Amino acid sequence: MAWMATAIEPSCDASEKQITLLDRPEPGALGTLEASTLKGMARGQATIRSLPPELLGNIFEEVYQDWLLFALHPELYSSQPASLRSRSWQGLMKLMLQFPYTPAAVCRLWRDVITSTPKFWTRGVAFVDTKDPLAALSSLRRVLEHSRDLPVIVAVVRKSYNLRYDKEEGINVSLIMDLLLPNLHRFQDMYFHLNQSSSLPSILHFIKQARPPTLSRLALHCDVDDGENLDGSGNDALGMIKHTRSALTTLKVDGRNLLSICDNPSLWSLVFTNLKCLTLERLQPSELRQRNLSLVSTVEFVSKLQNLEVLTIRDVVFEVSPRISGVPNPTITVSDLILEDLSDGVVKSLFDHATITPTYMLMRNVPIDELPQIPQPLYLELSEISTDQDLEDFLCFWDGEVLALRSCHGFDDSLLDMFQAEIAPPYHVMLSPSLRELHIQDCPRFTANALRSMIQARKEFVQRLENKHLGLTYISEVFVCGMGPILSEVDARWFRSNLTTFIWSTIQGDGGSCHLDQDSCVPFTV
Repeated sequence: MAWMATAIEPSCDASEKQITLLDRPEPGALGTLEASTLKGMARGQATIRSLPPELLGNIFEEVYQDWLLFALHPELYSSQPASLRSRSWQGLMKLMLQFPYTPAAVCRLWRDVITSTPKFWTRGVAFVDTKDPLAALSSLRRVLEHSRDLPVIVAVVRKSYNLRYDKEEGINVSLIMDLLLPNLHRFQDMYFHLNQSSSLPSILHFIKQARPPTLSRLALHCDVDDGENLDGSGNDALGMIKHTRSALTTLKVDGRNLLSICDNPSLWSLVFTNLKCLTLERLQPSELRQRNLSLVSTVEFVSKLQNLEVLTIRDVVFEVSPRISGVPNPTITVSDLILEDLSDGVVKSLFDHATITPTYMLMRNVPIDELPQIPQPLYLELSEISTDQDLEDFLCFWDGEVLALRSCHGFDDSLLDMFQAEIAPPYHVMLSPSLRELHIQDCPRFTANALRSMIQARKEFVQRLENKHLGLTYISEVFVCGMGPILSEVDARWFRSNLTTFIWSTIQGDGGSCHLDQDSCVPFTV
């Protein structure tokens, strides 16, 4: 989803002002410009007014569509590591300021054409660290005015995230919310990315509204949990939302707002009956036990969301109570489960207190040792698993079709040897017998020869006559990229001849690289 900035309208320089004065149309000029345009063309004059409004509108439409390809949604950057995000954020902010304000600053005619096209004004951005908060509010008002009745998407973000704490952030957010809330029925997507959790607005603000709900996406995202937001929306407002059904289908909520939700999980599960994607993130433990997030209440809330498809849990610490003997675990029915930046106790407790059977599961920077149960997703992605975690033991109990390993330095030749070993019945004939597709990225400690030996051994095992009745499959698609080993010509020819799909593009620590084109059997090595 692309975005438009609502920065302060650029002022024209001296030459632009002169053009504006010379070419300023009379009132109602947009209806009479065709005649003046034809007269100017007949006299052979070429002025900034020579293009009719219809043609200008078509040109701006092309510019707008091209701009949309590059002005990415800021949320795509929030998931990046802080070091990478800081390098790309400024470039994105500059890009977001280009349209429609740059062409609108050329002259009165251009400005009139652009302001008369509502869809150019359906993307708004408000900066909470601006030196002039009133200018940011004025920009948002223009978005609401010029977009007319079209649904609006707004991002409340910072120009820079380099500060550890910004005491003005919460005040500026309050000023922006004073403008947003009366117009909540106009918004389709609202994205907040602030520095500290205390600056985020309460989730209640976006639910208790008199007009029919239109907001389908809401993200309340922060980089640091510094405590709850005391903005005046307490549990006394719950009565106002008792019969409310939110239109939200995608929600990213910080831990402090999640605390309010989990105080009454049954009520909130009814409010969010349309929710399909839920992200829970950013909560650190408090000295006050009652201000810590209960895992039991969280599981209860999530398990009641009947339409939920994607669940993400990121950087959250739960208060865990012992399981009640004889009581079955709640079932969380999601197709995608994403676990990121969690501690050992959180991961173990989650699988101990809930039954989860996703089709796709991503585990990034989380411990995987001694889990009470190993989920069985068809597609398993392991990312940034530290070397002190036992990949071999974890994968011994997983049987899926697609395995992706990214930045896992524990992935080496010994692990590949394990995958080609035959295990006697009644357990498995070999580890992960359903595995058919393998993705390897930024794993520099394995060799191409060991990978080939593993795939070859599994293929030969499957093709044995005595094993035909087992209905096994072999690995037929392999994708290797990022930091990784050199691919020899002999191994490349075997992979190309024996796999349905084979992609190899790796780089080495010394600056070298190895690439194999799709139509080639000879790798190009630098």
